[in-house]
Amino acid sequence: MPPLELRGGAAVAFRRQRLRIDARAKAMVALVRHSLKTQGAETLEAEILVLTLVRRALGERTSHAPRGSFGRQKLVDRAKLVLSSELGRRWTLGEIAAEIGVPPVYLTQVFQQVEGLPLYRYQLRLRLARALRLLGRYEDLSRLGLDLGFSSHSHFTSAFRQLYGRAPAEFRRSIYRY
Repeated sequence: MPPLELRGGAAVAFRRQRLRIDARAKAMVALVRHSLKTQGAETLEAEILVLTLVRRALGERTSHAPRGSFGRQKLVDRAKLVLSSELGRRWTLGEIAAEIGVPPVYLTQVFQQVEGLPLYRYQLRLRLARALRLLGRYEDLSRLGLDLGFSSHSHFTSAFRQLYGRAPAEFRRSIYRY
């Protein structure tokens, strides 16, 4: 653990309570989860994967510390809860803002400030992270994409490839080849 991330004192505690991990780390989570679930990895391999994942999650290049006051962070957390409540729903900015009780323009500004990325990109990444978890449960990847709110199979595949470096079918084949 990098010393800058730890609080001083007798008990070990993190300075920052929130870190966002990058797309490759999320893909690695899917690989680790699958390997552990199917016992497809040797003990040493699993340990190395987990340590690599921790390093990626806590490393300077892969994480983003939220900025903004406690109140703004709470507002962003509420927006995240709204988005995650129905991943397949095509939310409008007005609907999200109304659920939270703030003006849409304010929501977009605060979200960008706190998270370091636009609200729509966060939603896209949230959907794609869920796709990683569901790849093994869906025979039809078009159905998976539609269930997660993508407009078409090609939209889903393009977004997945852009974030994770390969198409969903390729990623699924790499996981289930063990």
